[in-house]
Amino acid sequence: MSRLLKNFAHIVIISFCFAVASCQSGGSEDLTQDTVFLESGVKYVYLNKGSGLQVDTGSHVTTHINLMVNGDTVWSTLAPGEQLFEFDAQRTSLIKGFAEVVMYAKEGDRILAIIPSELGYGERGTGDDIPPNSTLYFDLDFLKVEVPKMFLSDVILDVLENDGIDELDAALEKIGNDTVQYNLSVAEWPAAHRKLMNEGKFNLSVDMWNYRLANEKEAAAFYYLAQAYDSLGQKDEAMSTLKSGMEEFSGNRDTEFLRNYMEELQKR
Repeated sequence: MSRLLKNFAHIVIISFCFAVASCQSGGSEDLTQDTVFLESGVKYVYLNKGSGLQVDTGSHVTTHINLMVNGDTVWSTLAPGEQLFEFDAQRTSLIKGFAEVVMYAKEGDRILAIIPSELGYGERGTGDDIPPNSTLYFDLDFLKVEVPKMFLSDVILDVLENDGIDELDAALEKIGNDTVQYNLSVAEWPAAHRKLMNEGKFNLSVDMWNYRLANEKEAAAFYYLAQAYDSLGQKDEAMSTLKSGMEEFSGNRDTEFLRNYMEELQKR
């Protein structure tokens, strides 16, 4: 991590601690109003107050983030090669404290948040930079907050669970290319898959991926279909699916994951 980012981390943490201490000791009225202590133990203070859209469930949010631990910046979207951090509020898998605090923000806000370890990475920590029981300091700049959309994965799941695979064509045709009201990201298919797998609805996942592959050949779809067959105990079908995927995308280096899964099944 560069000296500049390390210095930035120290400045941010010192500023935050000063703000919280001032609030607790009866600091200025404005500071008291801008410092928030949540019941969960999360604390945050405003560096800037925006006037844009409030984050709501399903909002797609674009942020700049600096994550600080023990006085050092361990991750920054401002660092060379890093990208803006984007997520869907209350849908993207995030640590509890982060998922909670972002719901209080608006577009244009910049906040400093302290997240206690039990709402962060807890006793395990993560990687080399975040030790067990670490308090996390987030500098969050909310660049864009979008109006919540309906998610394609929810539509797929509703049809599969209530109407059956034969009705999926009609449902998708009705949606069309309406990206104003719907999140039509290709990632919505794996999102539906994960939920089906977590709920043990492996047959529905098989139906979904067979449908998807009949309409759109994707290497990942072969993998997910094999995964569903595997979860059903249908090893031969899983291996046949992976073989079909490797043949479909023969020579594509990006499909090595299909071969790796095939080798894993062969060893069982």
